[in-house]
Amino acid sequence: MFYRTVLSAFTFLISTNVSAITLIEFSERLIETHPYFVQLSLSEKSSLLNQKSLAAYTDWNIKAGVSETFTGGEDVGSRLYKDLYSTKYEIGATRKVDNSGASVNLKHSLTRNDKDSNATHSNLFSVDYTRPLLQNKDGLNDKLNLDLASIELMAKKVSLEEQAESFLASKLSKFVDLALKQEIVKNHKVALDLAKEQLDLTEDKFKNSLVDITVLIQEKDNFVKAKQQSLQSNKELIIERRELANLIGLKESEMIVDMNLFEEQDLVILDVGEFVKNSRAMQKYDFDKAKLQRELETNENKTMPNVNLNLGLSSLGENDKYFGSFGNRDYSWNIGVDISYPLGSRKELIAVENTEIKMSDVDAKRAEAELNSVQQINYLLAQVDLLSELVELYLEQGALAEEKVIEEQIKFSEARGQKSLVLAAKINANQANMTYLQAAGTYQKIIIDYKAAIDQLYN
Repeated sequence: MFYRTVLSAFTFLISTNVSAITLIEFSERLIETHPYFVQLSLSEKSSLLNQKSLAAYTDWNIKAGVSETFTGGEDVGSRLYKDLYSTKYEIGATRKVDNSGASVNLKHSLTRNDKDSNATHSNLFSVDYTRPLLQNKDGLNDKLNLDLASIELMAKKVSLEEQAESFLASKLSKFVDLALKQEIVKNHKVALDLAKEQLDLTEDKFKNSLVDITVLIQEKDNFVKAKQQSLQSNKELIIERRELANLIGLKESEMIVDMNLFEEQDLVILDVGEFVKNSRAMQKYDFDKAKLQRELETNENKTMPNVNLNLGLSSLGENDKYFGSFGNRDYSWNIGVDISYPLGSRKELIAVENTEIKMSDVDAKRAEAELNSVQQINYLLAQVDLLSELVELYLEQGALAEEKVIEEQIKFSEARGQKSLVLAAKINANQANMTYLQAAGTYQKIIIDYKAAIDQLYN
């Protein structure tokens, strides 16, 4: 546990500001306003539209045609006419039947034949139905792209969440940096004030011949370095405030953060091995394998014979009058099966073997990724434990440094000590403050990395 009672004794703790922004508020505003998250949303919508477009293969396909032919002459003895003019109009529609792989073909044609100036009209209506029985049974191969798109849509959603979590983690770490920089600026301001006091004291001693010129020069150098540090930290604070303000659409002056760097975070206790198996990072490999498994089903199916059931029904009417051809109809039907199977080397067999190799490769990559992910999470947990203990020790050292300042001040006020010793104690305490501020900032950033690693930073 951190020493909250000790924290109140230091002058560099984070002050509460009603207009300041907390980490949660910054996170929510970032997700709502930053273009990065808008792009992720649009990318997901694009994948959904792609899936819908692939499902449109079942739409009707309409076709129409018109033609005219002429046959004439007197040299062919088997022909029973001299001249034949044929005019034909045809319209049809075809469609793939959803979930069956079958196809339906509707056709109507009207043919006018003029034989030696005698006209006849033929009027045909027909329906043909073809359904695969082995290869492409139930439309397995026709639906390949649609099924792959459905899997890709789920994979895309998980991938976008992973990208969003990484992006959010990087920006929240920037937030911690800004909170730390605010405190560093205060620390360097105190260091500058102490350096000025030390320089003034040394100048007095030099005037009274208590120290030589080298000591005075050293103190002047220390004061200049303190000014440089203070100036640099202020400039860095301005830059970081400007960067984070731009991220969430605020003015630079409004980008004041409110964060207790020393707040101990409650960690979710989980079985790392079990978590990793179902983590978002591992789901990527599951989706990759699911796509390959779906491709394997189609590749294996294509190695089977092509067996099709064919059904047909037609109605034909003929008459020398146009409208008369719609009556006096003859009807016919047909049923049959056709089979085809290629011989020799087949690319489908090679595709099956290649897909199986790819699936094994995905399994190996997933196993390696699991090991790396478990190691990463365990490393982060170890870092959290280490940093929490270090911060606790640094706070103890800071408390001892403050006690020494108080003791030196008491001695000086009772004429038992020197002002230089009081300044030295204050400088030491301020340096201790800087050490545990850095450790506390690192602790908070490790917490962010850990939450991102266990899929709890962005939901």
